[in-house]
Amino acid sequence: REACEARGCTWCSSDVPNAPWCFFPENSPYGYARSGSPEQTDKGWRVTLNKRQALSLFGNDISPIVFEVEFQTKDRLRFRLYDPNAQRFEVPLKIDGPGVTAEEANYEVEF
Repeated sequence: REACEARGCTWCSSDVPNAPWCFFPENSPYGYARSGSPEQTDKGWRVTLNKRQALSLFGNDISPIVFEVEFQTKDRLRFRLYDPNAQRFEVPLKIDGPGVTAEEANYEVEF
């Protein structure tokens, strides 16, 4: 607990199996924040994320990044994070789904 709070994180014990007890608070200077409104695409949603501040936990952060959500089947969602300004390696795995709408899916996506 002490190490968690010393990093500026939030500590919250839980009875839920595998739930993290140490996590970044909402107002954390780390991570990314949404830039603008989500854009609806043919298969789901797309949103641009920008790095929150100059602080970095791992180094070589990319900003901006794009987060895409694709509704593939009623029970399967695909998400993808990528650099819109530079091509990078992506696992060459193509999984096509029939494409469903958010209303048909058995899950919800919130931004």
